[in-house]
Amino acid sequence: MTEPRSPKPRSPKPRSPLPGIIKAAAAAWLAAAVLVAVAGGSFIVSARTQHRDGAALTGLGLVVLAVAFVIGFYVFRLRAGKRSARETLTTVGLIVGVPLLFRGPALIAVGALLLLCVVLLWLPQSSRFFQERDPRARRRFLGRR
Repeated sequence: MTEPRSPKPRSPKPRSPLPGIIKAAAAAWLAAAVLVAVAGGSFIVSARTQHRDGAALTGLGLVVLAVAFVIGFYVFRLRAGKRSARETLTTVGLIVGVPLLFRGPALIAVGALLLLCVVLLWLPQSSRFFQERDPRARRRFLGRR
């Protein structure tokens, strides 16, 4: 008698190395996270040194530091090829970057960097990377594929 065969475990598909565009996007997003964190820290320091609007500046600094943390967290998910990271970073980049373009010369640079980071995530090379690593599930609409 022959013993029943157990199915062979599938070996995971070897992952291709990160494309240059994703490496550049991750580096740019990390730089943006550092700039945003520095801005948050400066708000908190300003609140401590100036005696007016201390609570408001501290609160703003904490919110900005939280945004920097979110960016940093999703950069690591971006390198793993998670489509949700691209979508979250795009949302943060647009919500924070566009208003900064109208807030003075120093903040224009930060806003422009954030928007450049968003563009890097949606270039054709980036889209191919995400399609390979995290393909979209096919949705059925009215019984069709």
